This record gives sequence, structure tokens and C-alpha cells, in this order.
Amino acid sequence: MSDTPMQVLTRPFAIEPVTNIMLPDGVFDNAIYGLRIAAHVTNRSGNALNNVTVYLESVGDPGIVPVARTFFFASVPAGAAMLVMWNADFQHAAPGKRLVSFVAKADGYTPRRSIQQIFVSQTRFDSATNTYTCTVEEGTLELSKPQGHLPGKRWGSTGAGGDGKDCRCPPQWGPIVPTGMTLVWTPNPAYAGTHGELPFSDPWWKILAIIIALIAALVAIIAAALGSGKASFSVGGTFEETDPSVHCCTPKGAASGKPEFTVAGVASAIASGAIVAACSDLADPFWRGQEATPPAAGELTLGERVVAQWVLPEAPNAGQPYTADIRWQYDRFTTGASYHHTVSETQVNVHVAGPVETDTPDVVQAFEPLWVRASFRRDNGDLFRGNELYAFVLFQAPQGLYFVETLSDDGLGYDPGANDGVYAASLNLKLAYRQLLQYGQDVYGSWRVFVFAQDVNLTKPGTPPEIAAQHIGGMFIASAIEITFDDSLPCPLKAQASIVVV
Repeated sequence: MSDTPMQVLTRPFAIEPVTNIMLPDGVFDNAIYGLRIAAHVTNRSGNALNNVTVYLESVGDPGIVPVARTFFFASVPAGAAMLVMWNADFQHAAPGKRLVSFVAKADGYTPRRSIQQIFVSQTRFDSATNTYTCTVEEGTLELSKPQGHLPGKRWGSTGAGGDGKDCRCPPQWGPIVPTGMTLVWTPNPAYAGTHGELPFSDPWWKILAIIIALIAALVAIIAAALGSGKASFSVGGTFEETDPSVHCCTPKGAASGKPEFTVAGVASAIASGAIVAACSDLADPFWRGQEATPPAAGELTLGERVVAQWVLPEAPNAGQPYTADIRWQYDRFTTGASYHHTVSETQVNVHVAGPVETDTPDVVQAFEPLWVRASFRRDNGDLFRGNELYAFVLFQAPQGLYFVETLSDDGLGYDPGANDGVYAASLNLKLAYRQLLQYGQDVYGSWRVFVFAQDVNLTKPGTPPEIAAQHIGGMFIASAIEITFDDSLPCPLKAQASIVVV
């Protein structure tokens, strides 16, 4: 018999289980102990496969401890990419690139092994210096003197004219929109020539900066959700506030997965994305600074520094081409001299997308499943398809409780076909009803639907580092929540659809 024609073709990515969001570029950071290893396993044959099982065989780091789980699919359509996830403990994970082995088996075939790399970083916080440090095999990035727009006093209110019923977001969960910071890169080891080795030989240095910013926010959210002691570093760091303040909201209530923390995480991820937009996807300030300051022959680069500040004319939001007016200075410190380069420019967020299109039933009989189909378009009108997105939906019950479900374009369930650009999810109302009863709520009435999506890094292994670094994943391209600098605006949490249960 031949091997099962199912493989993990792209790099697995990290999902934080309290907020349900993907970490920047899918990188795993051991500052958060509990993460999910998520991967798309693809049917590469031209036919449906029957009785498919998929399991995670091993991880090339004994410090990463996954929870054993085997996924079963009665049938996998031709070409379908199935999203599978395993909970894992990363508390003792070592920074660097680690191999992960997956095994798939279908009727009529022998098992097939897929081996892919994951990227692991280690973020820590020094309260004495208010400095964050992100460590990878290639060196360490220190982030200090962070500046940003902080959540306003009216964070979570509906603004002028609102009734306050649909929004609640305690200030400690509010996203900080970064507007400046000092970054110091210490390569390991010191290097000769113009360019040093990229982190993981893949992303720009700015990805480590956004990891630091988002990890700081997520640990605070996790601490609120699960209690203290769930992360390995202090979250006492502060940002220097720059006007204006940030405003938005998050849904009230708590249900499976605590979705109020999901939206707080989404808001923080979108806000942290300002670093990516300001520092450019084509080449970040470190790479451009290196190009502009080639050291003399025989010199070794011992350290590099970027001091950056930017102004956002409008708040950053998912899928929108917002701009950042940035000024940054790069400094290179070598064994023989110091070099400097300064730039002032305007950058535009390139992780843009068109409007979200949703399809739901108008009315559902209790206790039939609720379902939603969503399509996400690129800015050129083309559809995102299959494994190009990690997407999920919040179903809000009539009296406020929320439920999280994953959206998939795999041709199963309510999805009409694999890779057709339609992502579908459903909610089992019978199971949901059990949780609703715990909160004294019911299934009858109008349910609201909120859809979110992040892009996935699909760069193929072996791509030259300076090319691979230009492809960044984990950025929100669609969100039901908006961030605003205008406190007079109403609550910006917007449902894309509604379903009446009778």
C-alpha cells in the first residue's frame, strides 16, 4: 500500500486558548505556559479519503509537553485542509526552531509522517528597568521606553448616545496602541559584514517587538481570566501615555472559553499590529539600517539599536490601510566604530482586506444548530481560501452569553466545498442550552454573530530569509470590533449577522 496522501504542508502556528487568537506570525512564546499547536493537514489526492486519523507524534524539545489527542474524520474531501490543534505546556520550552512530527492514516493507505518546524521565543520582563527581553537562538531583543495610546477613562462605554448595555471592558484589559519604543538587538554571536542573521532565519526583528507588546497584553488578560501565576514574567510594565486615548468595547458575559477575553485579546492584537504597519513589511528599520551602515573590513557588530516614534492619524483597525508617520534612528555598534542612520517617512498597513460577506439562516427552530458561512476578500477582490486564514466566530445568545467556534473552509459540516472561499461554523444549541441554564438564560430570541479572521504565514521552507521575512502571518484582516480615538462615537462592536431562534 502507498502512504496516506495527507500532509502538513505549512508551518504550524500558536493559538492562545483563553483569547483564542493566533500569536504574531504564529510564534510560540514560553512566557505563556499553555498554548495550542495548530496545523492544517491537507488531502493532497484527487479523491476523498475515508476514516482518517491524525495525531501529533512528537516534538523535538522535551520542554514542550503536548496533550495526546487523535483526530478522526469519517471523510476528508479532495484537496481539503483540516485544521487540527493540540494543547501543550511550553513552560520549559527552549527558544529556537523545533521539529514537530504529525502522522495521518486513511483507509487503504499506510500511515504518513509530516515534519514541520515551529518557532519558539522567550519573553521576560525586568521590573527594575521596565524592560522587556525576547530571546531567540540568534540573539536577544530588548524593548524599553515604550510609548502608546492608553485606554481612556470611558473604555467600554458606548459613547455619546449609547445605553451601555452591549459593552463592558475593564480598563486593565484595554489595548495599548504602541506609538514608540527603543529596541536593542544583541546578536549571538557578533557578526562580520553588513547583515546579521534574522531571528529564526525568517521574520524581521519587528516581529519580536510585536510579540513582546502582545504577550504583555495577553498575560494581563490571562491573569484576569485564570488567576495569578499563569505566566512566567511580571506584567507590571508601563507605557508612557501619548494622546489621544484608545476607546472601544468588548461583549459582556462569560461562556465557554470566556469570550469577553477573546475580544479583549483581539483588540490587543489589532492595536499591537501598529508596530508591524509602522515598521514596514518590505524591510524593517534594522535591515534598512544595516544596509545604510556597512561596517569597515574586520569589524564585528556587537549590538544594534532602533529608536522609533510614530503618529497614527487614525486608530489601527483590522484590514484597513491606516497610515503611520514614523521617524526612526538606527545605530550600529562595532568593535571599531559606531554608525548611525535616520529616516522619516509614512508607512501604510499592507494587511488589508475587503468587506466580510456572511450567510446565516434568518430563523432556526430550537434546538437545531446555528450556522454561519463567511467569505473574506483581499483588497483586490480575490477570496481567501482554505488554509490561508485562521478564523472564528462568536455566537451571542439573546441575553448576552457568548460561544466561540472555529470557521473552516474544508468542505465539512455546513461548508459547501473545500477551498471555495467559504468558511463555515455551527453551534450545537442542545449543548449550548446546558451552559445557558447555568446563567439563567434561554435559547429563544435573536442571536448575534461576530466574525474574526487572521492571515496565516504560508511561506515555504527553504525560502531565502530576506524573502521569507516579508511574509508575515497572524495579522487580523477581519474583525467585528473596531478601535477608535474618538470617545464620542458609539460602541464599535458590530454584529455581521443575526439569527432568530423560535
